[in-house]
Amino acid sequence: MKTNDILLKFQSNNTKLETVLSKKKFSGDVKNLLLSTLYKITSSYNDYANIKVNVENKNKYVENLITIIKKCTSIEIIKPNSEEGEEFTKEGITSRVDSYLNTIRVFPTEKAMLFALFKLNDTRMYIDEKYNLIRIALPEMLNEGRDINNIEIIRDFNAWSWNTLPNEISNIDCNLIYQNLLILLGFDFLDNWMRQENQKELLEKLEEKLKTEYTDEDVDKLLNLIYRLSIIVCIQRNKNEKKRLLDEKEWDEKELERLNDKEKLVIELTKIKKKKAKEIRKIDRMINDEELLKEEFEKRNAKLSEYKKIFSLNNLLGTIKKERKKALKEIDECNNLLDARKYVQRKEELEKNVDLLKDVKNTRNKEKYKIDIQKIFIKCLEQRLEKITKVEQKRELLQIFRIIRYYNFIVYDAERFIKDVEPLEEQIEELEEKVIEKLYEFKVLNSLTKDLKMDIEIIKPILNSRIMNLENISIQLLKKEKTIEVNIYDGDIPELGFDIENLKEIQIKGKKKTRLFIK
Repeated sequence: MKTNDILLKFQSNNTKLETVLSKKKFSGDVKNLLLSTLYKITSSYNDYANIKVNVENKNKYVENLITIIKKCTSIEIIKPNSEEGEEFTKEGITSRVDSYLNTIRVFPTEKAMLFALFKLNDTRMYIDEKYNLIRIALPEMLNEGRDINNIEIIRDFNAWSWNTLPNEISNIDCNLIYQNLLILLGFDFLDNWMRQENQKELLEKLEEKLKTEYTDEDVDKLLNLIYRLSIIVCIQRNKNEKKRLLDEKEWDEKELERLNDKEKLVIELTKIKKKKAKEIRKIDRMINDEELLKEEFEKRNAKLSEYKKIFSLNNLLGTIKKERKKALKEIDECNNLLDARKYVQRKEELEKNVDLLKDVKNTRNKEKYKIDIQKIFIKCLEQRLEKITKVEQKRELLQIFRIIRYYNFIVYDAERFIKDVEPLEEQIEELEEKVIEKLYEFKVLNSLTKDLKMDIEIIKPILNSRIMNLENISIQLLKKEKTIEVNIYDGDIPELGFDIENLKEIQIKGKKKTRLFIK
């Protein structure tokens, strides 16, 4: 976008924000910081969207931000060297947000302000109790991943460059998994899915969506690994959840041991059924005989303290009906375990639970899970690429090209980006070669030499560069004795230079610069 267009767009958004701020009793410093935050977003958004691909619509993003600011009743800037600022630093936070009072106390930076605004308006993701083992861990991972993603535009982009610093990402693992799902699912689906109020079929909907795009086997493996990793990430900082999951693991192991002794189990279940059937018969007699109900009323009250006594026969009647319902449920559970098919289902469920929780005591598999998730993720991108068979799908092909470049620069750990992770290098390189080859097949790229393999080797380094505008790239080749000197430009600005071997003595077209993309 041209500079004048950026200024016009900013002025429009700026006017909207100024109108909102004119009605707020914020300090001048707060208003200036909000306007500065909006300016940075507006001036960087097109580059951000072009590089990342999977982003929210720009107008929707800005409108949402202005709506959040409207909602704020108070915003106060906290100086880092103040007493409260020092408390923030000790706690590792940059703001305090009260979602009930709609107030924000924040450090005087655009990044801190943007993070606080999204926190104020954040709709947290929750999942149903039926997903018991991951109902805390998975939402924690994805909610934090989304928080980190929300401020990426200011954190990593500044209108003329794209730079990512690992120490500025509060949780690298949460961000990595969120970005994986964001690329596989797209922004709209993931955002809507995380905001759903109906939690009961949430994971089934996620699985269904992924399986429409990628193979069932890969999706099953991917989700299982993400659930495992989410548990590890959670328990490393949440002692209460670690204790709860250890208790769950112990209970499941004991229950599995109980089910494995079939002879003893049948005897036990038969006894329980007889006992519960007897209880139900007794309750039925009391329900139909007021005298028996009165006897039970007196008998129970004689054993209870003054504060716990049953007040009336109707209260007792309600209690014993609940007891009857519970006894029937226990009989049903026994019948289920005596049914061969349901017994196998329950046993398999417990085995899966125990297996899923195997890392609660020892988290040594964390690195393996991270690598395996990325390997499956790359396979999924290959599947998406293979589905592109028509020239009309050029736009999707170009998006995958951009996505691969963005993916290479996702932070993997405190010291490495994805592109630097050795176990992934070969698979990523194969993916890069496939997408470049398909771009040539669909006549999206200009030919640089008379050899496709040589062209691919020349272009691959671009996917490991942070050149802002890929469409603006031009390439100059200079033939040397046994090599070709490659110079890559962003417009007229040299960005990248290297030599590649020319063992086949391939001829180059000339010394003039060639645009990478065909117009």
